[in-house]
Amino acid sequence: MARVLEQGWLRSLLGFALFFILWETAGRTGALGASFPSLSEIATAFDTPVKRGLFTRSMAVTVHSSLIAFAVGAAIAVGLALISAVLPSLENGIDSLASGIYAIPAIAFGPILILIAGPETTPIVLGVLSAFFPIYGAFVSGLRFTPSAYLDLSGALGASRARAFLLLKVPHAMPALIDGLRLGAPGAILGVVLGEWFGAPRGLGVVIVGSMQNVRIPQLWAAALLVVACSLIAYFALSALHRLCVRRFAW
Repeated sequence: MARVLEQGWLRSLLGFALFFILWETAGRTGALGASFPSLSEIATAFDTPVKRGLFTRSMAVTVHSSLIAFAVGAAIAVGLALISAVLPSLENGIDSLASGIYAIPAIAFGPILILIAGPETTPIVLGVLSAFFPIYGAFVSGLRFTPSAYLDLSGALGASRARAFLLLKVPHAMPALIDGLRLGAPGAILGVVLGEWFGAPRGLGVVIVGSMQNVRIPQLWAAALLVVACSLIAYFALSALHRLCVRRFAW
């Protein structure tokens, strides 16, 4: 097993190395145009304390807003999923509400939210909207599709509906919930960055817009890659938690 894991990591490292070599080559030769810089050119965006300070402050704002959006979106999604599971009469209505919110493009909320919530709160609201549906959809599916054999057995043993819900349905749905969380976290980051484009005073989204307007290509790519890095860190951290959860709760 250890050898298999080592070989997997080795193949992954070789794949990343090849990808970075191809990127650097394409950037240096200009094969993809002037708007596609090499990695070494992108690195110049961090070559002074002033530039590094700009990225550090901007990323801190985006990460902070994303954490708030993720937590609020997850809380709303879990709450509505539990209500839908406990009160089946509300199931169709809640599903329709969630689907309706998901169907509206997040960018359509931007101008309205700027007027209602203000430029600093708009990124968080868009992050909540982007994170909400994947978490809700995954958790409510896990709650609804508990194997009937376990529910029948719990009833035969005299367990109440509330006890069966807490000891069977909720644990069975935990892997699905974590799966939804790992999809919702990158969504929250994307929603926050999108919200920062609508006039927020700080954040990586602001850096991206300013870089586009001033044709600072390396700075633009650097900010975009930081957003990607934040999303990947969140996704892989929750993926690790998902594997632990599957080992603990999967039946």
